[in-house]
Amino acid sequence: MSEFKEQMMMCSEDYNELIDMALAMKDKEWFEELVKRQKRLRELEVEMRRLLGVID
Repeated sequence: MSEFKEQMMMCSEDYNELIDMALAMKDKEWFEELVKRQKRLRELEVEMRRLLGVID
């Protein structure tokens, strides 16, 4: 449950360090998963901003 809460608290920029770590470790599977999650989170962030009327 705590892992779920931690993921819910992350913003898309938080994935950058993890992606760098995956690259340094040459872990292709983890890298691909992180990039996929980051992309989806960015999409959700944009959608939420639009719904809330907050445009960057």
